[in-house]
Amino acid sequence: MKTLKIVLGLSALTSPALAGIPFARGEIDFTAVATATYDSNVFGRRDATEDFYGTLAPRVLFARRAGQIDAEASAGISFIRYADQTQLKADNVDAVAMLRTNAAEARNFSGSVSAAYRESSDASSDINARIKAKAATFSGQGALVTGPRTDVALNVDYTDTERDVASDQQLLATVFRFGYKDFLVGNNLHLIGNYDETRSSGRNLRGAGLNQKSYSVAAGLSRAFYHDLIRAQVSYGYRVLNRSRSETSTGVTRQSGPVFTASIDGPFLPPRYFPKIKSKFELSYQESSTPGVNDTGNKTLAGLLSLGWQARPNTVVRFSAIRSQRLSVDDLTVVSSSLLLGLEQTIRYNLTGSVSAGYNWDTFRGVNRSDETILFNAGLNYLFARTWTATASYRLSSATSTLRQANYDRHLVSLSLAHRF
Repeated sequence: MKTLKIVLGLSALTSPALAGIPFARGEIDFTAVATATYDSNVFGRRDATEDFYGTLAPRVLFARRAGQIDAEASAGISFIRYADQTQLKADNVDAVAMLRTNAAEARNFSGSVSAAYRESSDASSDINARIKAKAATFSGQGALVTGPRTDVALNVDYTDTERDVASDQQLLATVFRFGYKDFLVGNNLHLIGNYDETRSSGRNLRGAGLNQKSYSVAAGLSRAFYHDLIRAQVSYGYRVLNRSRSETSTGVTRQSGPVFTASIDGPFLPPRYFPKIKSKFELSYQESSTPGVNDTGNKTLAGLLSLGWQARPNTVVRFSAIRSQRLSVDDLTVVSSSLLLGLEQTIRYNLTGSVSAGYNWDTFRGVNRSDETILFNAGLNYLFARTWTATASYRLSSATSTLRQANYDRHLVSLSLAHRF
């Protein structure tokens, strides 16, 4: 009965309003999404607490496609209300803006800048508790052709995250790249420099804030194959990390070592023999670029392998295998390995469905913890009356861990109705 009240109440609020409004050589649009959700484990831990909640998410969007600069911006708010756990109610604001050069207008220069702000509230598998977070991000990319055979590029990414529990974190990553074409019989030469910074408030098992600066340089070669459809690249370099003494029990303040990366961008399976398969491969061997507390540095093999098979005109099968390192919300290094197999099916012109199953294995460095999680997802998407979309989804997470409270099952069932005005 509570679920029915939530659905009826939110659906009544998605009544038609203004159509697209011309503004500044662009157009403003409005959307609203009403969602009813059943969550069997709202805190994501061993002692499960179930609840129903409803979400209403109105949003305004602006898009401009004119002149040398394209612009996009959007802002919205998600009103979330729970049937029983009323203390979890949230009004989460998010906004994003982006400027980028128009590829048709620009010649020797391309670039983009974007900024975003997002509030969120959800269960975290890192600490098996709900977290309210506020994250501000900035990203900038620029590339310049400096001559017939040379070019330079600069990428900057910055994230500042505040949390009500666990650590606040600030991460800065910069990459400078110099390219030289037709070096050594058709190969391209790349010289790459990285500078990274990581800081945290220190709400972790050591009570020590992260304070890290990382420098690295690398040289690499790349080459295109199969009519430029495939690009392979290898690089080798050296990295130095400076960190505060309190982050580890050994008091180490400097870590250094080699960095090796290899990648294939594009179909690594020859299109001539596998015309319906799209593939991608990446590989690296290095220490974590943002090691957590008690992580004194162990090199790890990381990479990505993905395959997409157009089995039939309306059927796509996808497979991916990923191994990566990340920084947890409580400042620990997490090495993650995951496998995912999925199927996407166009049932009819306005009805699509998807199903996927996966396995994820997380190892937390610095503590005796390892998590294994089985994932299952299924969904249907139905477009009707041109501006209305109905969606039904189901998600299962079943975790087994060496940490007692991290053994849990979580079922999420959602029904949503979206309208573009």
